Amino acid sequence: MYDTLRRWVTSPVELEPVLRLITNIVLSNAVHRAWGKAGRWAAGAARDPHHKQTPEVPGALRPILTLVEGVIGDLERLIHWEFTPPIVLHELDATLKPTRRTVRLSRLDEGIRAAFETARRALLPVHDNLQTATHRDRGRKPTLVQPGPVSALRIPTGSPPPARRRQLERLLRDQILLLHPPRKMGPRTARVEAGRIAGRLIDSIRL
Repeated sequence: MYDTLRRWVTSPVELEPVLRLITNIVLSNAVHRAWGKAGRWAAGAARDPHHKQTPEVPGALRPILTLVEGVIGDLERLIHWEFTPPIVLHELDATLKPTRRTVRLSRLDEGIRAAFETARRALLPVHDNLQTATHRDRGRKPTLVQPGPVSALRIPTGSPPPARRRQLERLLRDQILLLHPPRKMGPRTARVEAGRIAGRLIDSIRL
């Protein structure tokens, strides 16, 4: 690989596009893998009963989501709670004697129900955020992605385009092939040699 590039390149400056592409491939896939680990930490991993036979991993935030969902459910039940049978209150006069008039209570006091409703509404945004953070897409996520602008400090807004190892090899091969000087080697031979170098470079990167 070194001997081939030394024959094709006359100046280190000519290698800058190839090195820049390799850097983009490494950084894009490293950041993609790091955010994937962060997502698995929060959302967990589903059970795999077939291939790896791994148990389900609930994740760090799923127990909190379950707890919040339980509290919201309890508040909704209290808001719509009805006593069965209703509570019967007997009216007393000023001398504390029964007036024979009664009041039947089947629900909680309106002020208490309003307080429960306020608490429920306050928990709804928390529930939505937890549900978004613990969402797990169906199917396997791509392990490799195409190179692109990345940032290790900013959460990606969308999933980067997936890529197969063969696609990355071809992308790097085409960039290396641009270094091939005319008439130094046959086009087909140069293409095979560039593909061999690209394959070795991709294999040497921990993707």
